[in-house]
Amino acid sequence: MNLGTVLVLEDEPFIALDMEDMLKGYGACSVISFDTRAEALIWLASNRPRIAVVDPRLNDGVCTDVVEALAEASVPFIVYSGAEVDETVRYAFEKGAWLAKPTMPEMLEEMLGRLIAAG
Repeated sequence: MNLGTVLVLEDEPFIALDMEDMLKGYGACSVISFDTRAEALIWLASNRPRIAVVDPRLNDGVCTDVVEALAEASVPFIVYSGAEVDETVRYAFEKGAWLAKPTMPEMLEEMLGRLIAAG
């Protein structure tokens, strides 16, 4: 599958590295990773990934603004989280597909395929 450029928002370095390896194995041309909302928003101001994998909580807070920017740009995203998102901000993440941490690599690959096919 051709994933193109994939944006990964993850504040755990080992998870980010593992995710990068998996995504490249699934066909990502490049993987751009950030551990803060601020860095992601700066990058998104002049770049558009084909798909994104988002941990809702990063080092500088909950990334509702990032997923809103992704949705506005029609970039499909997977919310990859091991915790519940507060009800007051959950609405922002509802446009994404949800995948619980940890997950089997095959489940991630399947979800990526479905989002790419739908897009």
